Amino acid sequence: MKIGTFAKKFNLNTSAVRFYINNGLLTPNREGGQYTFDKECVSNMEKILKYKKYYFSLEEIQLLLFLENASRFQDEIVLEVCADMMRNKRNLLIKERDNLAFFINELDDEIKELKAYDPGGSGSAGVPFLFIPYLYCPRCQVPLELNSASLSTGNIQKGVLSCDCGYSAAVSDGIIMCRDFSEETPFKAFENVESVMAMKDQFSSTYRRLITKAYVWMYHRLTGSLNEGNCFMAGPFTFNFLLGYIGKLGKQNTFIILDPSLKRIRKIKKYLSSSDNNFVFIVGKPENLPVKNGAVDFYIDDYSTVNSLFTYNSFSTEMISPLIKPGGEVAGIFTSYNNAPKSLNNFKDNHPDFVPEKMTFAGLKHNWSLSGIKVTELKNTGRTTAGELHFPQNAPGEIIEVLGYHAVKSR
Repeated sequence: MKIGTFAKKFNLNTSAVRFYINNGLLTPNREGGQYTFDKECVSNMEKILKYKKYYFSLEEIQLLLFLENASRFQDEIVLEVCADMMRNKRNLLIKERDNLAFFINELDDEIKELKAYDPGGSGSAGVPFLFIPYLYCPRCQVPLELNSASLSTGNIQKGVLSCDCGYSAAVSDGIIMCRDFSEETPFKAFENVESVMAMKDQFSSTYRRLITKAYVWMYHRLTGSLNEGNCFMAGPFTFNFLLGYIGKLGKQNTFIILDPSLKRIRKIKKYLSSSDNNFVFIVGKPENLPVKNGAVDFYIDDYSTVNSLFTYNSFSTEMISPLIKPGGEVAGIFTSYNNAPKSLNNFKDNHPDFVPEKMTFAGLKHNWSLSGIKVTELKNTGRTTAGELHFPQNAPGEIIEVLGYHAVKSR
């Protein structure tokens, strides 16, 4: 039979058959420049597949076939050598089986612990009482008045924040709720975006590795300036950096987390409920953030500016930058679509007003500079591959680059 028929008989492709030929496991005849496979080839292929099933290596299969074909099993020494090889393989498989059984039992215990884990509610943490002096009207930059407050363990759980200019925000379940908040997220590029599962479900493993590398780089940019008592801010549309690095950034720091979606803020609050840091959760748009200018030491741009541009057609830097104190730092991640114009344009399906031409790092850098924030370092952590889908909008064959950047406010 010809190679195609032979390959189909054993549910193989022709390249696999040629591999076995090149390694001396099959010796078909050649007629007119084509391979023809006889009964001996069929027998040897059956043995190859059988030995592969027993987890013999290519070299071991080569030796077994050689010994059988050369001796026809008419040599007692050859028979004993083959029997030894099979006994050794059997012993290894038994050992592997026992190891697997042990690991299976351990996994069963891990599953039981996960099922027994009680995450509780969304966490009882509210607005830290010590943060009250930093609650300012975003319009007038004067202290907000707090009324009808309900306190618990040093945190504000309920209350009303107001200013004579008419600005007001409510505190409910420990979350500051601005008037312009939405229940669902206005950022629609990915499904289930309020959950960390979006990272697994929406992105390829290659893209996730690039994001992880950028996070490591961002963290190391921050470590030289960390002190206890710092104020961090993340959002809007922040991703997973704080969830992974919160334990490394200091216990006595305060973290302001902003998002326009109440659903997402509640999810983040729940994720962080076991942490003993001070958190200020705010739901609303950046322009209505009730925080004193110059209160923030570090701004974590974890896709916040990128996702703001997708959603609002603006990086939102003009609203965020006044909150950062002189000498304050920005550590961020940015996705470059310079080599992926079709992929970038695909985001318009979710956000029709989005202008793809604005999505450049040069544009972000310029917007930061308008407020005296200068990019001091830029790191290309790598690029995706062209042969797989890395995110839902990824056009076939296009690649993107993931950048990390660090910036400092001069005035």
